Amino acid sequence: MSGRLGFALSAIAAIALVAASVGAQAESHVRIVRLSYIDGQVQMEHADQGLDRAILNTPVVEGTRIVTRNDGLAEVEFEDQSALRLAENSEVKFRQLSANDTGVKVNEIEVVRGVVFLDVRAKSDDVYRTVASDTTFLVRRNTLARISAAQDQVQLAVLRGDVQLEGVPQPVSVKKNETLTLDPSQPSDYKLTHGTEALPVDAWNKEREAYSNAYAGGQGSVGPRSGYGLQDLNYYGNYFYAAGYGYVWQPYGFGDFMTGWSPYSNGAWMFCPGLGYAWASAYPWGWLPYHYGSWAFLGGGVGWAWLPGGYPGQWYVNNFRTTPVITKPPAGWQPVNAPAAPSGNSPKPTILVGKASGSPAYVPGGRIPPDFASVIAGRNVGPTALRSQFVGPNVRNEQAVSQGVGHGGQPAHVFASPHSAPGVSGWSSAGTSRGGPGSVGYGSASSAGRGGATSSSGHSSASSGGGHGGTGK
Repeated sequence: MSGRLGFALSAIAAIALVAASVGAQAESHVRIVRLSYIDGQVQMEHADQGLDRAILNTPVVEGTRIVTRNDGLAEVEFEDQSALRLAENSEVKFRQLSANDTGVKVNEIEVVRGVVFLDVRAKSDDVYRTVASDTTFLVRRNTLARISAAQDQVQLAVLRGDVQLEGVPQPVSVKKNETLTLDPSQPSDYKLTHGTEALPVDAWNKEREAYSNAYAGGQGSVGPRSGYGLQDLNYYGNYFYAAGYGYVWQPYGFGDFMTGWSPYSNGAWMFCPGLGYAWASAYPWGWLPYHYGSWAFLGGGVGWAWLPGGYPGQWYVNNFRTTPVITKPPAGWQPVNAPAAPSGNSPKPTILVGKASGSPAYVPGGRIPPDFASVIAGRNVGPTALRSQFVGPNVRNEQAVSQGVGHGGQPAHVFASPHSAPGVSGWSSAGTSRGGPGSVGYGSASSAGRGGATSSSGHSSASSGGGHGGTGK
């Protein structure tokens, strides 16, 4: 009997071992998220390569470290359009970016120091954890949490939703408008109070959140309905029908004078572990068009356009490319290849091309990137900021409507979603030409076809005062 029992136990142990092995194999750590916003002095590090200048739209992988300096602000966007936002003098490390066969993703971010916001979307089924001084918080869906980390204190303020403190004898749930404060050396001796302290940087977080909420959904366009980076496509350009290609996307301002433009004109080659050198575009909209779908050079004075390809469900999953795919190049086009990575532990420097640092690049005649940080009271202008960033809006860009000054900074703004903008009549399913009656953009009904920023505003424009705007560079 004992022999049978021993055999049964051995069999059970073997099955458990196999199951554990299968479970381990089912979890992938090859995930890529996006550095979606930078302002001021921001640095990042991949795989012990040392801190280097951060470049907009750089792929972020497991092990990446991001550091902001005195005037630095940064945002990382996840696949489900959740976001991590870093205030000045902050540092984070992405300890885990994994996914299993069922599609559930686990994100564990270490907050080394400073102030960060974790904005988890309502429809997210992914797991989000933050760790600060060995204190772990589980951030639930539809939650906005602000974590402040110092050597002697960790503070969690829940601005929306629900966060759970883990690693204590009894789980602690922190609700909306509550603040939890603790000493990292005694996590069980925490203090939970009602109310949250307002910080100047909250205004910037609200600006980024409002922008994403207004433009990330993809409603009102014929393009993809989900995917990280959609808000930038919807804000900076529109879709039109191209014979032989279907609906394609192009930034506002791409007129005949942009036919000589190259997708590789502004950006940098960044080395990422597991990927090698990947292209990071300096254009705010330069995530999806550079890593998914393909580019084509269309005739008739249209020039370059992005072809998203098929996009049912999460169309972007497992299709990441380090360099853009060129489906139809112009005559005389010379393919651009990624640099070869130095062997071994040799340094793998960032290779800058064109306008790759400082303020984001933009298309002449198109939309100038909003100055989101202008709403922070007492903020110093960083070395990467435009001297003119605090003046009124450029009338070509009609960036947003002033709603009064928040926290003593520049006027706050309203971002209205494309589908809700006055006068939008949508797309004709029978549309066959760019600029035709069926190709109404995001602005008023008079903004048919591809237009400049003046005729294609996707936000309220009842006032010309206040806005983010700056002048071109």
